[in-house]
Amino acid sequence: MHRSVRFRSATLGRANLAPLCTSHGLTRRAVVIRAAAKQQVEELEEIDPITGQPISKAALTSPVAGNAVKAGPHTWAYRVSTPEADKEAADKPEVLLLHGLASSSYSYRNTLGLLGADGYRAFAPDWLGHGDSDKPDPATFGYADQDYIAELGAFVEAVGIRKPFALVVQGFVLGQYGLLYALEHPDQISRLLILNTPLALNAKLRPELAVYKSPLPFLRPGNKTFDFMTYNMSGSPYAMAEKDALTYGRPSKDPAATVAIAKTMDQVDFPKLLKKVDEGYLTWRKPSLCLFGPSDPFVEVGTAFEFLESKRTNMKCLTLAAKLGHMPQEDYPEALHEPMMKWLRGETDADIKQGLLKMTKYGIVESKN
Repeated sequence: MHRSVRFRSATLGRANLAPLCTSHGLTRRAVVIRAAAKQQVEELEEIDPITGQPISKAALTSPVAGNAVKAGPHTWAYRVSTPEADKEAADKPEVLLLHGLASSSYSYRNTLGLLGADGYRAFAPDWLGHGDSDKPDPATFGYADQDYIAELGAFVEAVGIRKPFALVVQGFVLGQYGLLYALEHPDQISRLLILNTPLALNAKLRPELAVYKSPLPFLRPGNKTFDFMTYNMSGSPYAMAEKDALTYGRPSKDPAATVAIAKTMDQVDFPKLLKKVDEGYLTWRKPSLCLFGPSDPFVEVGTAFEFLESKRTNMKCLTLAAKLGHMPQEDYPEALHEPMMKWLRGETDADIKQGLLKMTKYGIVESKN
């Protein structure tokens, strides 16, 4: 049985659910959409549906990450929120939001707006090799964990994030690299939020990434164009707006973006990475929260509780009541915002008695037994 991936029309809502892509390939309509992408997305502008005027590239919702900073030899693209002046306060930490492998800072565009409205300055970069950031030649950048971690440190310094800052990570591989960065720089981190990221020692790569680790070399995709659009559309219980899908699909037109995925997967030993994260967080002491969407087909929410069984009580786990998938920040940012604000204010630091929690079809709830 194959799984269809669907677009949601930006103007017609979720009723327009015609399949565009299946495991057997693109439909005729998908081919037309892909052809339209060149004209519609490469213009790098978003049109305000009310005024009809172009939205600035620096706007959080622009397809392009409109800010750039030079960090060492590489240029990072990023999005940054503007705190509302009447809600900004010196005691509010700045926030660093990190996306997962093969995604981009675009996934945090609405989260950034919500954080800014509540007085927080937040930064969401495109990792190197992703989005609008540089995609270094593998001869000069190794695409291994320490390469990513070192360059993230350079970005943090270059962009001037006030330390200690609140760190948010999500997704495969780069989510774990963000966690390793925190372990190497605990003095920079005030608190940690983990959105749908594989944590359990028995976690598996999602299929699009697992194929790079096939024991049969001829089955590995190598530098075959990576389908960034379908990758980011998958994992959600909802259809995605065409504009958003096209934005996520932009890197497919850049061979260097596909090379970045292939080289990253060449370098990663996923079981060893999971073990390194698991062992590192045995002694982690900063206030931390695992906040998972319960409708994620790639990361079961119960695995977060398995991960926390051996961790200190400063690390908690909650699930969102809303029906959210692998990228909760994309699916329903408003539902994510309320618990995120509680985390930022320290309201989730109180002890959570995990023994009184049980799994239901609505997610994790407190047991009355």
